Amino acid sequence: ETGEIESQLLRVEGVREALVLVRSDANGQKALCAYYTPDTGAELAVNDLRSTLAQELPGYMIPSYFVELEHLPLTPNGKIDRKALPAPEGEAGSGTEYVAPRNELET
Repeated sequence: ETGEIESQLLRVEGVREALVLVRSDANGQKALCAYYTPDTGAELAVNDLRSTLAQELPGYMIPSYFVELEHLPLTPNGKIDRKALPAPEGEAGSGTEYVAPRNELET
């Protein structure tokens, strides 16, 4: 439920607005994408957002993409213009770096 993810994201200190959508990536795979606007002067790291959400949500509800915007685009009626949201850049991430196998057992 994207609304539940948005609700948890809005509880993060420094997040002013949030919107979560299911988007298709370059490979055609569907992934959760979170768009958010920070409070004035707030600096939010994606890894911090992921870890904060992971405390309240199961892993499958953590967005693969996080896109920071100055403001969410609005239609003339004042609703969020979902078509005007930029496509997420880069690869979907889990917030963890890849570590190569260190020994034969891990390989």
